Amino acid sequence: MGFPSVVICPNNPSICPHLCSKLCSVRVHWKEKIPGFCVMSTTKRRKRSLGIVRSVLHNGKSSVNDNGASEPARIVLERLFAKTQKLEERMNGDSRLGQDALLGFSLDILESDLQAALSALKKKEEDLEDAEKLVLVEHSELNRAREELQRREKEISVACSRHEKLEVELSESNLKLISQARHIEDLKVRLKERDQEISAVQSVLSLKEDELEKMRNELVKRNEEAAKTDSELKSQAQLLNEANEVVKKQEIELQNLRKAIREKEEKLETSLTIGRREEEKLKVAETKLEKRTMEWLLAQEELKKLAEEAARHMAETNETLEDFRRVKKLLVDVRAELVSSQNSLASSRQQMEEQERLLENQLAELEEQKNSVTSYMTSLKDAHIEVESERVKLRVAEARNKELERDLSMEKELVEALQEELKNEKSSLKQAIQEMSSLQEELEQKNSEFGETQNLLMVKETDLVEAKLEIQHLNSKQASLQLILEEKDLELSNAKWKLEEVNKEVAELKIMMSSREEQLIQATNMLKEKDEHVQMLHEVLDDTKLKVSEAETVVERIVELSNKLVISIKEEERNTSTPVDYMGLESMQQVLDKPNDNFRLEKKQVETELKFTRESLKIKEMEILAAKRELTIKDEELKTVVDRLDDREKELKRLKEEMVEDGNDLRKLYATAQERIGDKSIGDLAIEKLQLEAAKLEVEAATSALQKLAEMSGVLLNKASLSIETDIDTIFFPHSGFDPRISVVENNECFSEVKTEVTRLSALTEQLVKEAGIIAGQD
Repeated sequence: MGFPSVVICPNNPSICPHLCSKLCSVRVHWKEKIPGFCVMSTTKRRKRSLGIVRSVLHNGKSSVNDNGASEPARIVLERLFAKTQKLEERMNGDSRLGQDALLGFSLDILESDLQAALSALKKKEEDLEDAEKLVLVEHSELNRAREELQRREKEISVACSRHEKLEVELSESNLKLISQARHIEDLKVRLKERDQEISAVQSVLSLKEDELEKMRNELVKRNEEAAKTDSELKSQAQLLNEANEVVKKQEIELQNLRKAIREKEEKLETSLTIGRREEEKLKVAETKLEKRTMEWLLAQEELKKLAEEAARHMAETNETLEDFRRVKKLLVDVRAELVSSQNSLASSRQQMEEQERLLENQLAELEEQKNSVTSYMTSLKDAHIEVESERVKLRVAEARNKELERDLSMEKELVEALQEELKNEKSSLKQAIQEMSSLQEELEQKNSEFGETQNLLMVKETDLVEAKLEIQHLNSKQASLQLILEEKDLELSNAKWKLEEVNKEVAELKIMMSSREEQLIQATNMLKEKDEHVQMLHEVLDDTKLKVSEAETVVERIVELSNKLVISIKEEERNTSTPVDYMGLESMQQVLDKPNDNFRLEKKQVETELKFTRESLKIKEMEILAAKRELTIKDEELKTVVDRLDDREKELKRLKEEMVEDGNDLRKLYATAQERIGDKSIGDLAIEKLQLEAAKLEVEAATSALQKLAEMSGVLLNKASLSIETDIDTIFFPHSGFDPRISVVENNECFSEVKTEVTRLSALTEQLVKEAGIIAGQD
């Protein structure tokens, strides 16, 4: 029929959007002619798809349950089945779908369903043959297991008799050993008591030695501290003496400075009176100022000497240095004032008023100097107080040194007493060690006797252990064989149930095959009728085209004749007969213009329809490009999912290898358990082996389920892409009798449905992958 091979499986959820998009572009009036066939074909196709989906679900359930996988895959398939039902209900309810597309698709669907049914029948026959073979093999294995159980019951009875004899012998030997063990325990108790006494004495000695060492270290430290305090006291006494001398010198200098300040004040007063009265005495004042500067320089040199002496004692006289700095600042200020006074005397010859102001400023500065001198005196008093406090501290330190010397003498006496006690305890320790050596010799003799008896016991215990191991081994084998028998019975019942289900499915498939053949016959008949109807329509269209061309030629000829008639009538006389002829011509022209107007209207309609179709084609092209982009994105996501599945498969392979290694380790443990008595019996080990085999089967089932899910998601996406390509074909190659305005609306609706279904399919595939990943992680 020329359709793509997308419609292969009716249980594929991607077929429904594809059918919607394909049927939207079909001519509308065909629905009205054959409404009965549309309903019949859709209902039949729905029943057929429902039956195949249910059969696939039953097959999926049986395969997954045999392998031991979980239920989420079945739930997702049921969701897909429900979605296909909804889409088919939409198709049945849509009144705009055409019949010719349904016929074309029904043939492809029937052929694909027949092929799928044949392949399913072949698979079911093969499964039946395999199940019959398995049943025969299991019956033979069950008979063998029963024979082995009978043989092993006899062996267990023989082993039980041997075990009773060995227990009697062991009870006699145990009584002998108990008497010897009591005597050895008494000796051990005595040894433990002596060991405890010796350890207590040694701990006391070690504690006393540690105390002596601590006392010696403390004595050394205190001697060092006493020496340091003596040296510090001497240095502090020297510093105090030097500070006292410095303070005395500073007091003398302060008195000299006070005298100098008083003299300066008197001289300033005299200079003010002399400057106001006589300008000639300025020269005398200049000479006096020079003398004062010389005195000031001498005083500055003396201050420098004092500063050098004070620099030797910087650590103790920081406060005095600060006072010296203040004095230096005051002297610098005085020097600046002297310089300014010289300048003022030089300029006083011209400006006497300015001199008076400067003198007032000098008086204010002198008051400030007085204040600084008073503050310096207070700082000196504070220094005296600090010196007295340091003297008190020195006396306290000397008293402490005396107390420390008394403590040291007392501690020396204690150390001598402790040394004497240590000597006495060492002698007692030697005696205890000699007693210990004699007791150890006795213990060695007793231990040699005990070892001989223990060797005899070990020989008898090994015999007992071997007998117990044989009994446990036989019991475990019996338990494992019983478990195997129960499992085989369950498998037989499951196989019978599966055979019944397979027979039912085969009968259903036969019924489906017969119904499919009937539908094929009906579809071929309908297609033949449809082809005949199409040929009739083509013939009618050709006849109408010929009639239109003939009408156009007749209209052109009539127009030419009418023009000629009009020209001839205008040339004739315009008499009373003209109105009647003119009315006849007008009626003729109206009759001739009517077909022309109809033809123009049809042209305009065709042009508008072409415009609509072009716009709709552009919109469809944009939507198709967007859908292709989405599909490429989904393909990339599927690739990532497939890569994750490959990683999971690698992890499962690694787990299988680890399981094989664990099996080898279990075999080794089984070999060691035969040599020694363990907490677990051999039956427990056999059960663990069975559990490991069941875990392997579950892992293999999970991997197969993941592979199936990945293949299903890939097939769904490929079919969705093919359905979009078929939509493009229907858009670019429309059928005859194409109504563009209706098709644009229908195509938009169908394309939106395609988009929604593609997004739903992608969400379902993601859910499948997530659930499969969760299952694999849990396994």
